[in-house]
Amino acid sequence: MDYHPGAGDDWLIDVETQMSEPVPTVVLGFGLTGQSVARYLMARDNRPIVLDSRPAQTLSTQWDQLEIHWGVEDWPSQVLRHADRVVVSPGLPPHHSLVRQAREAGLPVVSDIDLFMSEIDAPVVGVTGTNGKSTVVSLIGHLLQSAGMKCRVGGNLGVPALELLKDDCQIVVLELSSFQLAHSERLKLASAGVLNISDDHRDWHLDFDSYQKAKLSIYASAAYRVGRPNDETPMDAYVASGSPCIGSWQVSQKNEVPWLYFDKAPLLPLSELPLAGAHNAENCLWAMALVQPWIDPEKACRLLSGFTGLPHRFTSVKGPEGIRCINDSKATNVGSTLAALTGFKQDAKLILIAGGDSKDADLKPLGAAMHGRVRLLITLGQDAQKLNTVAEERDIAWRQVNDMDQAVAVALAHAEAGDTVLLSPACASLDMYPNFAARGDDFAQCVAQHSASLQPKETS
Repeated sequence: MDYHPGAGDDWLIDVETQMSEPVPTVVLGFGLTGQSVARYLMARDNRPIVLDSRPAQTLSTQWDQLEIHWGVEDWPSQVLRHADRVVVSPGLPPHHSLVRQAREAGLPVVSDIDLFMSEIDAPVVGVTGTNGKSTVVSLIGHLLQSAGMKCRVGGNLGVPALELLKDDCQIVVLELSSFQLAHSERLKLASAGVLNISDDHRDWHLDFDSYQKAKLSIYASAAYRVGRPNDETPMDAYVASGSPCIGSWQVSQKNEVPWLYFDKAPLLPLSELPLAGAHNAENCLWAMALVQPWIDPEKACRLLSGFTGLPHRFTSVKGPEGIRCINDSKATNVGSTLAALTGFKQDAKLILIAGGDSKDADLKPLGAAMHGRVRLLITLGQDAQKLNTVAEERDIAWRQVNDMDQAVAVALAHAEAGDTVLLSPACASLDMYPNFAARGDDFAQCVAQHSASLQPKETS
């Protein structure tokens, strides 16, 4: 049953009559995560109440008997009075009025990850970071499954964590966002790693320190901790006891050819990795380090083959002959685009398509990465002008367009044989698209449409 505040006071009377017994749980937010929480609770004979600040959404009939309050920014007093605990969805930041009021009332506030960890018997690998976590989590899943283990992957990537409880598995791999970690208690993970931390999500965390603290909290109660040697990130400050486990993997030269090394042993040339780009070599290192408690280094290297990568993450798109087109739409922040750019040589001939919602991040670091690599920047979306300014400061030519169709048309019109057209937006997509996947699909479709009638220019 749905309640709509503002339509009269009858709904308050209904709440009061249904509150003869305490309500064990209130769920804040009813997106994918909130719905997974409700399914989990209802399967255990606990019918929660849901509060969501959004306008009423169209839902399936499975939720007809669930009490949902849409469009609320403040707790109904009767719900607050009788609630026992709160499960908050990752879309709601700590400063949101619904979350703040729950804490002020002294209610326990937990995440779906807390519920999952309280019930799972199998070891859990947790991965976070500003960039690369989806690739690393998918690589870890591939390695463990290839080693013959029953492994499931989810969390911030794909299947909500609580849905994984339905399956019989030996090990679980979770991608954990800073949003999830900020709402979670100390997680007793079997293996944990923070891949990197760069400026992102200021609109949610309000400041960088809070964002960094949320990321680093993944180490607090982890049994095996993987980090970077000589990393300046203050990992120790967030570790309950003992020293963090530092990965012993690196890339080094063997006969003037780059190889993956474990300690001092060369194991695999980079040319044999399943993913292209320097940043993907690092992703492979992280994955192999994080599975070290279960898979020895030599075997992990052998098992890398067969991994095909993720959609919209530095994937090739067929374009005009002689022009390389790359869909990196999943680069939704500055750090991710920096990783993509610095994977190219300094004299690379790139035409970069970027822009969208920067989430108040500092875009200036992109200037140094573009300099010498990007010969034309094409911008679109809400924060296009901010990127134009960064380009001007480095004397990089730029063109601002209205949509992806124009962006691809301009890119291919200026492209010469040997050029690379790279979609790596450094921004979220929600100002123009439902998600980054829709943006990447649009790019691929536009490339296909414009490529049919274009021939690459010869290099002068």
